[in-house]
Amino acid sequence: MSSHHIVRDEQEPALLIDDASVIHYNFVELLLEWSPKVIVTVNALDDVLQWGVKIDTVIARPDQVKDFKEKLKPQSPVQLLVFESSDLLQSAFVVLEDFKHHAVNILADTFNSSCLDTIKHYADQIDSVLYYNDQKWVYESKGVFQKWVNIGDVFGVHPIVPGTYFKTEGFYTNLENEMYLEPFELTSEVEGKVRVQSNQKPFWLIESLKTDLYL
Repeated sequence: MSSHHIVRDEQEPALLIDDASVIHYNFVELLLEWSPKVIVTVNALDDVLQWGVKIDTVIARPDQVKDFKEKLKPQSPVQLLVFESSDLLQSAFVVLEDFKHHAVNILADTFNSSCLDTIKHYADQIDSVLYYNDQKWVYESKGVFQKWVNIGDVFGVHPIVPGTYFKTEGFYTNLENEMYLEPFELTSEVEGKVRVQSNQKPFWLIESLKTDLYL
């Protein structure tokens, strides 16, 4: 199995994997660097076992346990949690809340699960970053995003509710209290801090991952 740092800081985000194919494994290695708690749903179990990383917790339904119990023996000790719900990703958030994790990185397919709704539902308790299709999705529940970036970094902004106005700083095209109903794209003009702010309305902020991490 791949080695992780021995010291685990529970302040580090957990890693929740529901679909192991959504980003390149080289990027997954960066998420594993500080030895987060690794929680895997049965949907992604076979793929994650092939990676050879240590799994802490597996989320499953009762009818699935028999099929993979043997596969998990080399992972011992591993925690197996069984839920009746068909939505294993949502069940995993119940586990995160019980474990008192306040942050999580998620690998999931936005089209095959209720992950977006689940992230929004738990936004006050758990800071979530979703990795999907070589993109990084962040739900800005309080309507403010700011980050230190490089010139040319690309961000997508997805309004969620009507009447959302945006102000931006640090981009080639900046907005000053302009209303958007549809998603739009921003490209950073500075090497430094950029800011996207709404009139306290929530929105999704989507960042394109650097493909050179895969080389």
